[in-house]
Amino acid sequence: MTETIKSNINKSQEFLKIKDFDSAENCLMKNLEISNDNFETFFLLGVINGIKKKFNNAEVFLKKAIKLNSKHINLNLNLAIILKKLNRIDESIKFFNNVIELDQNNVEGLCGLAQIYEDKNKLDDTEKYLKQALKINPKHQIANHAYGKILLKLNKHKEGLKFIEKASGIIRLTKDKHEIL
Repeated sequence: MTETIKSNINKSQEFLKIKDFDSAENCLMKNLEISNDNFETFFLLGVINGIKKKFNNAEVFLKKAIKLNSKHINLNLNLAIILKKLNRIDESIKFFNNVIELDQNNVEGLCGLAQIYEDKNKLDDTEKYLKQALKINPKHQIANHAYGKILLKLNKHKEGLKFIEKASGIIRLTKDKHEIL
């Protein structure tokens, strides 16, 4: 990697910190004039385009990055999310599964799969993935909320409300104590 490419990546990350996405993207586009095989450039361009809701562009950049490093967990996760937003569900599932294969404790990947299966109305699969996620991180707010919602759909109301309360940070008062969930 040349010094110019490194410098442009560093500049783009500074722009990202202040949420100047256009300037960050411009720095990275300069890298493409120098080299067409820099993983970090493609990955960051994919993320920036995802943030800017330019999902087709994000997909192109992330797929170029994945050709350079298919084992990068966050890359697979971002690509799965982008593909879901593009309603390319089967491809999205593939990349969420890649995330889980690379890191079986990845709560975000499990929650992503759960969301897809909820959308498909496969509530048993949804419940399975959310249970796995909560086993890894019992305090994960999104997983708790989603699990509570699924339990309600499965007519497990009392248990479902407990998880929604936990996700919401609601305080439960009892006769002789209070509990912050």
